[in-house]
Amino acid sequence: MLDFVGKRKWYFLFSALVILVGVVSLIAFGLKGGIEFTSGSTMTIDFEQTVEQADLRDEMANLGHDDAIIQRIHGGEGDFLIRTKQLELGEEATITEALEERFGPLEVKDVYTVSP
Repeated sequence: MLDFVGKRKWYFLFSALVILVGVVSLIAFGLKGGIEFTSGSTMTIDFEQTVEQADLRDEMANLGHDDAIIQRIHGGEGDFLIRTKQLELGEEATITEALEERFGPLEVKDVYTVSP
């Protein structure tokens, strides 16, 4: 049988070390808030053709969205989630037209914007 009470100082020390590591990592790396906390827009787009993530990132940079976060989703070749700063009125259509011109037919499945 384990002597929990007799070794309680070691268990307290271990617990304190785990908490300390957590606090230090929180201070060092901070919290990465999602769009709900930072505001911005997300677009879910399905391209009919295969599109490379790097090419899509380059096109978004050409459109003035250097900070766009682009993720391939659903394991498909053409499904992407694009996160940007908050899009202005009509900017979504401009992005869609430019992407369609460069990569061919696409379907905008979802657009979600959170204001500050």
